[in-house]
Amino acid sequence: MVLNFLKAALLGVLALLWSAPLAEAGRRIALVLGNSDYENASFLPNAERDARDIAAALRSIGFEVHDGYNLSRRDTLRLAQQVTGQLQQDDTALFYYSGHGVQLGAENFVLPVDVAGSDEPELKSASVSLQAILREMELRAGRNIIVLDACRNNPFQSRMAARSLGGAARGLARVDAGVGSYIAFSTQPGNVALDGSGRNSPFTAALLRHLPRNEDLHAMMRRVRADVVAETGGSQVPWENSSLIDEVYLAARGQAAPDPAGDPAAAVQAVPSGQIQPRAQQFGYRVAGLDPNGDGFLALRDGTTSGARRLAKMVEGTRLAVLAQRGRWLQVRTETGLEGWAHSNWIRKDAAASAAAPVAQNQCDALWFQRNSIFARRGYCFQSARGQAAFSNAGCIPGVRAGEVPLSAAERDEVSRLKAQEQLLGCR
Repeated sequence: MVLNFLKAALLGVLALLWSAPLAEAGRRIALVLGNSDYENASFLPNAERDARDIAAALRSIGFEVHDGYNLSRRDTLRLAQQVTGQLQQDDTALFYYSGHGVQLGAENFVLPVDVAGSDEPELKSASVSLQAILREMELRAGRNIIVLDACRNNPFQSRMAARSLGGAARGLARVDAGVGSYIAFSTQPGNVALDGSGRNSPFTAALLRHLPRNEDLHAMMRRVRADVVAETGGSQVPWENSSLIDEVYLAARGQAAPDPAGDPAAAVQAVPSGQIQPRAQQFGYRVAGLDPNGDGFLALRDGTTSGARRLAKMVEGTRLAVLAQRGRWLQVRTETGLEGWAHSNWIRKDAAASAAAPVAQNQCDALWFQRNSIFARRGYCFQSARGQAAFSNAGCIPGVRAGEVPLSAAERDEVSRLKAQEQLLGCR
């Protein structure tokens, strides 16, 4: 009887172990790329925003994110090599790409912003092979996740067809995942996905909605698929190919990303792509700092230039809800329901509202990290303890001060935008 009891107990323990999700050891590392500003191909309004929002979401659930936006082929390869070179067998590696992608022959390519070519060999040599990135990941990491929102129309299709090459097919080709790998496309092989008319593409918008759920990757992607099919009327069906053996949870166990709808404490949520989206209709900002000897009002306009049509005059102290940000301009709503754009120089966070609805510190931390990661990529050596803890200083250039870091015009604009957002949110 005792033996039977021990057997039953052992079987019960084994059943619990088999039914419990497997814990994941190692690091969780993500490479996130987003390309919108192509030199020789059509502009994709949402691609960069998609990638920035995904990068922020992955950071919020504990991923170590290496991200790049509007990169050349050389910079894309360099960043990919840096990330894949540090992967180890126990790691979970994730690659997300948003931008133009093409199928050439049986192989898929992601297109850097400097891509150019009028035939298949030229286009291949100017692009980055998706399969090559996947191979590098599979050689090193035990679990690999590829997420591609890149099935847009081939921007070089017409000129290639005109030369009777026909090597570039519609959409992207099927990719087989090796053991321990998972590949998700924003639409089925051979089909073309939508860039979207809103803030994000339909696929990435659905992915952002469901990333906060602490559930198995396959279950999460079923929800994403259902949302995209419903939104596109069935014209776009996200597709996946998986050879995962274990359950994989993107969020660390017990660490789901916060659900914005369930956090009424914060008046706004910082979104790295340049917008500030309201979590609730709280008027946590006000018009302040107007010149008493000037016009005495801040113009509410229908665009983001001083020449845009004036909709209303807002006096000192007018309370506002901030809806979005574009550079130094803010989209706002007044308590009377008027909506428009106003210059941020004369908009301040309301002290009373700040006390009632403090900005979450992790939002400020995310903005700080994004701003300083730009300097880190350019070789800046961080002096502060915080900077050294966040960035290794490996390969940095000694003696270069922050003001001397050779940033591109786009990077300088991004730094200014992030600083403005930090100031607006009251970050320290």
